[in-house]
Amino acid sequence: MKSIDKLKRLTGEIGEPPEREQAQTTATSPERLSQLNDLRRRIESVVTGAQARNASAKAEVASRGNQGLMEILNGCEIENEHGRFFLVSDLLSGSSRHGHRNIREAFDFDMTAAGMLANNPILGDYTSSDALFLDTETTGLAGGTGTMAFLIGLGWFEEGHFQVHQILARDFGEEKAALAYLREIASGKKFLVTFNGKAFDVNLLSTRFILNRMPGCLAELPHLDLLHPSRRILGHRLENCRLATLEEEILGVRREGDIPGWEIPQRYFDWLRRRDPRLLAGIFEHNRLDVISMATLTAHLIDVLTAHALAQHTHEDDYLAAARLLLKRANAQGVKKILDIFHDDTCQEFSIQSQKKLAQLYKRTGRINEAAHIWQQMAACEPYEFYAISEMAKYLEHHTRDYIQAKDMVENALSGKNLFSNEERDSLSHRLKRLNKRLHLS
Repeated sequence: MKSIDKLKRLTGEIGEPPEREQAQTTATSPERLSQLNDLRRRIESVVTGAQARNASAKAEVASRGNQGLMEILNGCEIENEHGRFFLVSDLLSGSSRHGHRNIREAFDFDMTAAGMLANNPILGDYTSSDALFLDTETTGLAGGTGTMAFLIGLGWFEEGHFQVHQILARDFGEEKAALAYLREIASGKKFLVTFNGKAFDVNLLSTRFILNRMPGCLAELPHLDLLHPSRRILGHRLENCRLATLEEEILGVRREGDIPGWEIPQRYFDWLRRRDPRLLAGIFEHNRLDVISMATLTAHLIDVLTAHALAQHTHEDDYLAAARLLLKRANAQGVKKILDIFHDDTCQEFSIQSQKKLAQLYKRTGRINEAAHIWQQMAACEPYEFYAISEMAKYLEHHTRDYIQAKDMVENALSGKNLFSNEERDSLSHRLKRLNKRLHLS
């Protein structure tokens, strides 16, 4: 018989075997009850003592961990009506450097352009100081109701500085207090800026507000999610559009010893067990850089979208992609502003693909003669490319009515060194027949 069964039988939780029931009835009832009560008191004393020692040890470990956080991160404990949490604050001056930029270059960005990036014109009514930059570190990368945002990084512009506040729930019991502080800060801002926040951060935090029976504060705010315009404007020349990639390739930020995102949840669980503040130090720095990078990335995208000239650390195709985005947003003035920065001297060293994109934008915006100038330059180069020959032939046929020049160009391309596929050759042959017919009729 197992020891646990013997103990349960002794305390009366399970019955005696049938052969012992008769003997049990002959025992003196008061004497047996006294024995049982004495045994219960001993067991309770052992259990209570162990629990007290365990709680005391945990409290001591937590106290050491909290003190270590204050020493390593220069933060402080904050208390509100929902409990306590840990807060780290940082203040970056305008002269602080982040990659290629000073922080001041991110101040007072064009809000009309920000509205174009967000596809929400209401942002044009706000100022850059109305923005709340938000990034979370969580207990899981897939989301879901079991995932908690244990660290919430916030940033905003204030009186020539960039404020960064990082809200840490040191354990699951501090989540409600942390969310209350987030709501307090967000209530003073008018729109959000995140990186992939529409798909992850905002949904996660909204769920946590609901689970804590608290009114949410984020889903109603206008939202600029930088992931989507970054893909549109910069994705053409990047391996991927992760924020770390954009930092290195676009913003010139080099992170030293950065913690990979997949490692962050486990570090937090290790912190809960060991309360070693060194486990969280790297997470705080990772989150802090994310928040700052969102501010400078916003400024960079807006600079491209509102370009007056080709800027340093940019690519001509960035501007062409921005022009296509503005064209989709029906912002003809913005498209013209970008196209006006391109001149003959700036286009000469463009790649073939960049020349094509620029010519197509000229064509789509009615600047057909400028498009034809590019087509003509491309059509004069061997090996002949179908796009340039085809577009220039159309221009000569339909706009200048110069059928002879169009015919000569197509014949020369078909007989010379070219890269035409069979389908492209058939298309040009068909056009040549039509040009011959036009000449015959004329």
